Amino acid sequence: MLSDGVGRIVGTNKVTLKSRTSLGDVRTIAFSALGSSMIALMPLAVGAQPLMPQQVSKTEIAQAATGAATLSNDVYSFDIAAQPLTPALVYFSRASGVDVAVDGTLPDGVQSVAVQGDMTAGAALDRMLSQSGLIWNAINSTAISVIDPSQIDAENASITTAPVTVTAAKRAQGPNGVPDEVYETLGSVAVITQESMRKVPARDARDIFNNVAGVDIANDGRDPGLTVNVRGQQEMGRVNVNIDGARQNYNQMTHGTSSRVYLDTALLAEVEVEKTNLNQNGGAGTTAGIVTMRTLNTQDILDDNEDWGGKVNVSHGTNAYEFAGDAAAGVRVSPKLDMSAAISRKVIGDYRAGTHNPGLFATANGTYYDRDSSRPEYTFLRQTSGLAKANFYLTEDQEINLGYVGTKTNYTKTNDITNNLPDLNETKTHTLTAKHNWNPSSDLVDLDTNLYWTRTESNQYRPARYNAGGSISQNPYDTDYKLDTTGLDLANSSKLSLGSLADGLSTLQFDYGTEVFHDKAKTTSEVEDLGGSGAAYQAEGTTPGGERDVYGGYVTATYGWNDLFRVNGGLRYDRFKLAGDSYWCEALPVFATSHQCGTGNDVPLDIDLVQDKFSPSFGASITPVTGIQLYANYRQNFRAPTIMETMFKGSHIGDQAVAYFANANLKAEETETNEVGVNFKFDDVVQQGDGFRAKLSYYRTTIENYTTVAFVPQPSMPSPSWPAVGAGMVNLTDPVYITGTELEAFYDAGEYYIGGTLTTSDMDLQGDYNQFILDTTYSASALAASDFGTSAGLFGIYATPKRKYTLDGGFRLLNQDLVLGMRATFVYPEDNYGSQIGSVSLSNIAGEYFKYRVFDFYSSYEINDALQVRFAVNNLLDEAYVQGTGGTYAPAPGRTGIITISGNF
Repeated sequence: MLSDGVGRIVGTNKVTLKSRTSLGDVRTIAFSALGSSMIALMPLAVGAQPLMPQQVSKTEIAQAATGAATLSNDVYSFDIAAQPLTPALVYFSRASGVDVAVDGTLPDGVQSVAVQGDMTAGAALDRMLSQSGLIWNAINSTAISVIDPSQIDAENASITTAPVTVTAAKRAQGPNGVPDEVYETLGSVAVITQESMRKVPARDARDIFNNVAGVDIANDGRDPGLTVNVRGQQEMGRVNVNIDGARQNYNQMTHGTSSRVYLDTALLAEVEVEKTNLNQNGGAGTTAGIVTMRTLNTQDILDDNEDWGGKVNVSHGTNAYEFAGDAAAGVRVSPKLDMSAAISRKVIGDYRAGTHNPGLFATANGTYYDRDSSRPEYTFLRQTSGLAKANFYLTEDQEINLGYVGTKTNYTKTNDITNNLPDLNETKTHTLTAKHNWNPSSDLVDLDTNLYWTRTESNQYRPARYNAGGSISQNPYDTDYKLDTTGLDLANSSKLSLGSLADGLSTLQFDYGTEVFHDKAKTTSEVEDLGGSGAAYQAEGTTPGGERDVYGGYVTATYGWNDLFRVNGGLRYDRFKLAGDSYWCEALPVFATSHQCGTGNDVPLDIDLVQDKFSPSFGASITPVTGIQLYANYRQNFRAPTIMETMFKGSHIGDQAVAYFANANLKAEETETNEVGVNFKFDDVVQQGDGFRAKLSYYRTTIENYTTVAFVPQPSMPSPSWPAVGAGMVNLTDPVYITGTELEAFYDAGEYYIGGTLTTSDMDLQGDYNQFILDTTYSASALAASDFGTSAGLFGIYATPKRKYTLDGGFRLLNQDLVLGMRATFVYPEDNYGSQIGSVSLSNIAGEYFKYRVFDFYSSYEINDALQVRFAVNNLLDEAYVQGTGGTYAPAPGRTGIITISGNF
């Protein structure tokens, strides 16, 4: 179908994927005609499927009718100012849905006549072209051609038809090729492109988020699992991190972060970080953001004119960056089916830390650590990954997408500052997705259905621990952790045209859907008795088994007027159910270094939590002048507690007298976020073809019932000074406040570019809590213990940096085949909250991280269409630093040079 109401213009000058137009995204349509050719430029509609630079989609359009044709007599509302003819025709096409073809090129300097009021498409064209010397001719009822009479070939003048191939492309500029939708979205959203991920090779997944405002990664190099922090919130579902729409909900209790996602960046096509609009599928049980990691598919591997082909990347570097390689291939079997597959392998060793500015952090008790006292041992990685995709195009308006993504990762990690006590790990992930889209020729239906299953299973072998005398103090553990998540979501969009209002077009759109997912966790552990302490229930209780159901539904109504004003209101409903059998037990005075769970001292504890909430959201935007959009948003959200948070029980592994208590009264978190922002989007700022883009936002989030680990008294404490304590999940009774500013901006002139981000964060994560989480009678000493219930008893709440700045600039030389660039990162960390209570010294908690700066160099040279070489130096100045979010102790890698060869076939 030629016309979908988004508008298109056709001309003879072919527009390549690198061409720029102030009108935004374009599609190129090649018309083959006798004696002439035509090229169509189509601005894409809002909400169209994003396509990266050099990515295209292909469709066949039926041959237009020959002979006499007329346009519809439908009346449209036009408000098109006098301006150069090309943009005027685009605005005409957007308003009427009539496609425009240019037979030949438009003469330079041709201006349109202003068109305002209600009239037919033909009348609007007559007025617009009345002083141009051009004429128009109807091809069919939804397409016209614009003709220069002086260029008409009498023999071929009446021939205006041909089959066409549509090639879609999106304008994407700046250091990282970010698409324009980011700067047109009325809220905070960020896109990490494949260009950005490839230009500076990632040692692990956390590296790809370095240049995203408002986002931090809480892991260090000893665990390749990814914990994404969005606007100060992380873990336990606060951020929905998903692979192709399949939630990754894995949790494992340990020092530092607990939520982890294991993936291979070589398989990624794009990452989208949504920080504003949670009133959509993916928002159930989520309070901070939705991070969608889209993996490679056929359109990411094959060029438009290819029926089969592939891509290969091979990397090698210094500082134990031994090998990283991936290969992807795709085939278009028929117009109804295409398939693709990819495989990746990464082998890296224990890296060397930086040498300059060796200070890393200080603990809560004042102990100073540098690069030599916190060594980066046990940072090696062996990772093998793969995917397979199949896309079935059932009809013109229906398709099914099937996919599998899997990763196996072997690594050794430690949980202590000195990195002397390693655990051996093998983690496997499997993700299956089945999607169906039905988009008939109706504005009322655009239905997406998504069914998924994902499993994360991790085997951890914890070797025996020895005391100073050489005897075994703690027995070895062999533990298997597993979490299965199954989910289904449906979403639809309906659009209504309300006609003309005050000389402007009014539209109303409804977005609505529902989702449900089920978590099933299981942990089993075996302990070999070699004469030390330790029991299986300790590992099984801290990452407990159980099941959880979470439901969500939403509806949003959006009213828009003439692309100048928009207002929306939404409501979502969330509900969770979590039930299971738990227990509690404590360390008795006579057993100060041993525990009584499993010996008849455990007390059964029934967990049965059900809670729901309706959460409203509102938003508005205005475009006072072309290129500037102001917006404001408000939303409430509701986070369901996880299985681990609710069923937490047992005691600390080893010989530490810390009992863990489940909290049968745990409440869901409730958040409220206010945000204001502005988008800037200008073309031809300093010179023809350049572009400036920026996105600035300010937000404030209030969190009620914030959930975290805290120290609590044991019910039978004989005295307040007795060192044995308990720990459990608690709700803070004080609200948590997070305020921040985010800026992302760049200028791109083609031959050179510069951009960057700024993030500031002010966090108040301290607060009191109810320390008596058990429904039992506490001893007088426990009731009198004053060290519990305040912020001093919180067990390390990790905060995002106070300030973070990034800069990225470079040059494109030799017809833009050679790219030379630098990026810089400056970080001023926040102190952690909650580190020490009474006489219990928690020296393994980092209290203060030190500021740092990191410079990276990158380059690439495109030898030909099939071969490219890239060279990068990460941490060019060899800085020693610890990433300042989330219990990280090992220093980051020092200077690392990496060379990559990429090929297409």
